[in-house]
Amino acid sequence: MNKIIITNDFEALKDELLSQKQDVKFFENSEILLEDTKNAIKEAYIAEDHLKTIVLMGYKFRHEAQNSLLLILEESPKNIEFILVSSSKSVFLKTIISRLSVENRLQVVFAEKTGLNFANLTLKDLTNFINAKIELEKKDMLDKNDLKKILESIIFECFEMGFKFSQKELEYINKLMILINLNTKARAVLTPLLLMINEKTRR
Repeated sequence: MNKIIITNDFEALKDELLSQKQDVKFFENSEILLEDTKNAIKEAYIAEDHLKTIVLMGYKFRHEAQNSLLLILEESPKNIEFILVSSSKSVFLKTIISRLSVENRLQVVFAEKTGLNFANLTLKDLTNFINAKIELEKKDMLDKNDLKKILESIIFECFEMGFKFSQKELEYINKLMILINLNTKARAVLTPLLLMINEKTRR
């Protein structure tokens, strides 16, 4: 029953799982850490008389986090299924892939590139980018789903460039995603995020 799902639409998958399954526990982070997998494993050992689905969802999975899952994926407790979700199969170790079926749900249309050079992000570039999104917002051409995709694109591009975020920074990114769901405006989300990234490049 355990499997990997590759998708670039996490929210749609979450909605689908919640509608199809009786008991779903989500462990979601931009980068799945050892702490996330430890909490998921604890949840797996809470006995249930019905099927419980444990979903680990992130753009990256730390190697130590994946290694901690090997045994429980090999011999999962009764009535427990694991689903690992990411936007790329290459995120996963071969030892993980060999234990799970892989379901590819990548959409044909991918999120547009931000056009930002995160290795050399200037305050001018940052300001122009944010102002452009604010203007789209004023014209009702940018809603919370669009803003969510922009945030996801920013984080994914940073990961592609080799950026490493601390656990505190990842937690902050997740808080920004929550704020977007609460209809927070683009300026309040993008400004602190891009300033944080700008600060990382100057260290």
